[in-house]
Amino acid sequence: MLVGIDDTDSKHGMCTTYLASRIIKDFNLKTTPRLIRLNPNIPYKTRGNGAVSFRIPKKSQDDVIEYVEKFSHKKEDGTNPGIAFLKKESDSKKLHPFYKTCLSEHVEIESAQKLADKIGAELVKFNNGRGIVGALASIGARLDLKTFELIAYRGKDAGGKRKVDEESVFSMDKKFFPKVFDTLDVKRKKILFCPRGADPVFCGIRGVSKKTVEDAWKIIIPLEEIEMVQVFETNQATDAHYAPKKISQLKPYDSVKLKGFVEANPERIEGGHVVFKIKDETGSIDCGAYKPTMDFRNTISKLLQGDVVEVFGGFSRYVDTLNLEKIHVKKIAQEKLSHAPTCCGKKMTSAGKEKGFKCRACGKKALKPVLTQVRRDISPGWFEVGAGARRHLARPLILDGLTSP
Repeated sequence: MLVGIDDTDSKHGMCTTYLASRIIKDFNLKTTPRLIRLNPNIPYKTRGNGAVSFRIPKKSQDDVIEYVEKFSHKKEDGTNPGIAFLKKESDSKKLHPFYKTCLSEHVEIESAQKLADKIGAELVKFNNGRGIVGALASIGARLDLKTFELIAYRGKDAGGKRKVDEESVFSMDKKFFPKVFDTLDVKRKKILFCPRGADPVFCGIRGVSKKTVEDAWKIIIPLEEIEMVQVFETNQATDAHYAPKKISQLKPYDSVKLKGFVEANPERIEGGHVVFKIKDETGSIDCGAYKPTMDFRNTISKLLQGDVVEVFGGFSRYVDTLNLEKIHVKKIAQEKLSHAPTCCGKKMTSAGKEKGFKCRACGKKALKPVLTQVRRDISPGWFEVGAGARRHLARPLILDGLTSP
């Protein structure tokens, strides 16, 4: 049978992947768990809005419930664990449309409950049970495109900064990048694969295959005790959360991709953010590249009115500005500068309002200015935020065309 688990952590600790790893280790289960990221804009998430699913023998159902009850932070505000059990594994395909919706939209608890009743999935809820949404979705995930993450754990009660030999991290990245990705912000020489929160994760190595992340881990030198290591199959770095929509169809918390043209030139606003307006046949909306996206803002500032683009990102509670994650500049508009014609080796001067230009030397006149095409600082292509600002689900451009060994 299949089990899905979600929302067991809090801001003070725990991690749903840790709980799954403990179950797999303690009961010696021969299974590859799946880490399924869902809509990153949902306000109830603790960190990365990830649920887990894996295969268990039917006799272990009560053990799973016991572990969730024992390890989850269900007494913390905002933690609402949920478990879903599906005895007939072939029925998981009936959950796939639900999974797709959970990737890009806001889904109510009642919708998950009704679907579970319809297909015969058994649910276990703690508190308001919001975790059943992610639990069901994780079972229904079909990974047509997938990556892997090796997660090393330092113990459920560990706290403080992760201790790692930094040189080993840079060496690993140099050897395996891009088949291992989002380990570092190379430009700023910053390690990204160690979280900073109060959770049991020591580090997470993301890569294109199970073998790649396992080989990469062999190079890392932890400077503290590691309790266990688990490899997850994931939908991370797949762009699975972008739903194609028209501007008139947008709703709160949506993750979308929109096609249109730049209606108003970018402006740099207070806080260092860059905002421009995009328009399609149904309406217009602001798009923002915020300060944490760093150099991406400079790219966005080079757009001009008339550029044809496809934008990718998400909304919070209010559908007013799309938080940009990446952009495809499909066609750039021509920019032209207007200047006075030349005559007799010098520029003509104005002949008066709406009278064109006149040469002071010979008296020759010209009605219109000369237009010169300006070379743009941006070309058609794909552009993305840096690794430090990237969502778990967003696919790094470096992975396009990359195959697993």
